[in-house]
Parts: sequence; structure tokens; C-alpha cells
Amino acid sequence: MEIQRSKEENVTLLVLRGRLDEMATTSVEQVFSEILEAGAKQVLLDLEGVEYVSSSGLRVLLMLAKALQKSQGMLKLCKLSPFVAEVFEISNFIRLFDVHENRAEALAAFGKG
Repeated sequence: MEIQRSKEENVTLLVLRGRLDEMATTSVEQVFSEILEAGAKQVLLDLEGVEYVSSSGLRVLLMLAKALQKSQGMLKLCKLSPFVAEVFEISNFIRLFDVHENRAEALAAFGKG
């Protein structure tokens, strides 16, 4: 799993590439912990490059969402690959996350909310 970090105004942008599976969860959890400790309140995950997500990957995403919610923060997702979108639909995770078609739409939604 490759994770690129950047900032767009007040939003922490994380671009994930690869497989979000049990093998990747430790490194993903570490990055999530680091951004939370640094005080990130608005986080956008770009999942276009994620080709696979397992139940342990979904759990890590849910943990980030809950941690941000506790600190009055927001998590948004964008550009879900077709496979990941299908997993989100089947697991009903699509209802738990604020998902956007593209990065610009997701960034604009932070201002609304």
C-alpha cells in the first residue's frame, strides 16, 4: 500500500494506492494515527488507486471516521474504484461515509459542512 500525503487548504489529502487488506492495515493505521496526532480535522481519502479492500481495510476506514467524528472532524472519500465502490455498496458502507465522484466535489463539500 502506497500512501501520499498533502494539504489542500485545511484538508489533509491522502491518496491510497494498492490493496487495502490485512497486510496493509498496520501501515495505514500508522499514517491515520500520525495525521490525527498532528491535529487533522478534515481528511479526504482519494481511493481511485485502491484495487482491493478487505474487511480489515473497511475496519480501518471506519476507525478513522469514528476518531475524526469524536474530535468534531470530517472524513470524506472520493474516486472509489469500481471494485471498491461495489464492496461499499454490498457491505452498506456507502451509507456510513460521505463519498464523492471527484476530488474537487469532495473538497467543496468540506466548506458546506
